[in-house]
Amino acid sequence: MSRVAVAMSGGVDSSVAAALTVEKFGADNVFGVTMKLFCYSENPEQESKGGFTNKSCCSLDAINDAAAVCKQLGIPHYVVSLEKEFEAEIIDNFVSEYEAGRTPNPCIRCNSLIKFRHLLRKVQELGAETLVTGHYARITSENGVFHLLTGLDKSKDQSYFLYNLNQEQLSHTLFPLGELTKVETRKLAEKYGLKTAHKTESQDICFVTATTNEFLSDRVEAKHGKIVDTSGKILGEHTGLPFYTIGQRKGLGGGFEEPMYVVGLNLAQNELMVGGEEELYDDEMTVACISWTSVAPKFPANFEVKIRYNSEADLAVITQDGDVLKVKFGSPQRAITPGQTAVFYQRDEVIGGGIILSTSQH
Repeated sequence: MSRVAVAMSGGVDSSVAAALTVEKFGADNVFGVTMKLFCYSENPEQESKGGFTNKSCCSLDAINDAAAVCKQLGIPHYVVSLEKEFEAEIIDNFVSEYEAGRTPNPCIRCNSLIKFRHLLRKVQELGAETLVTGHYARITSENGVFHLLTGLDKSKDQSYFLYNLNQEQLSHTLFPLGELTKVETRKLAEKYGLKTAHKTESQDICFVTATTNEFLSDRVEAKHGKIVDTSGKILGEHTGLPFYTIGQRKGLGGGFEEPMYVVGLNLAQNELMVGGEEELYDDEMTVACISWTSVAPKFPANFEVKIRYNSEADLAVITQDGDVLKVKFGSPQRAITPGQTAVFYQRDEVIGGGIILSTSQH
């Protein structure tokens, strides 16, 4: 049989995925691989000043932990350098999206472009036909068509981050944790005696050391401008539009008679629009850069739609308008944010998704 590669992040999920893969295919047919995404410095202070990270998911320690788990499992471990690809396709895009007044999701781009394109190609060059990851999602196939499903543990489901995997990528991918809960994964890590069994999770953007604003401050040209309400009344001054996102309340300067939130960014006028809580809600949005997991549905179509990873999916009617989709929700959604990802579901299956372009208000 062909070999199987396991993407190893140095965390408990990928470690257990590796153990389960070895159990299924045998150690002789499995190897671990870790992506090197940054040019690490031997000096942690210098590494931090460079804007990159010492976080658990992407640090040198993570690479060492992945290697240690592979040694425990009796399988080879390789480190694949993808620094140039990560800089060009993830970090540069992250910065340019904020400059354009949008709030991106770099983890989604990293999955589709770095892990399931570049890394998959690398492991295939190393002789593997299949890439295993520790994502909480499921893949099924029927009559040669692959379907992406949510993980059984709804609190850990990561299908949102995988919506734009295509049929070719899904055909070469396995998610052994899709049928497990996080609690079960931890118990398996203890059962296998893995070094990473009690390692904490990293929840933040891996390449941002402190805050997003601090990361962006060295990379964008930010101009001060006016803070205005939706009627155009001047309320204050902002420090640069890239440092704000829809729904944000903190960092607006205060002094308002009632709590105010960012409701829009006017790049043409360099104005930050703010409003009350009620002005954050909208029931319509436009979605671009569409990706379908298998085939495009017939329109109009009714799907459940998530507008961010930690939001609940809500029923919406979707219509096509040229290259974009118009999404009309049954009930208003809070803080629909351009640049974020909208993912379409039919029960527990991912149908597709795209990037939020605009709302009916902005």
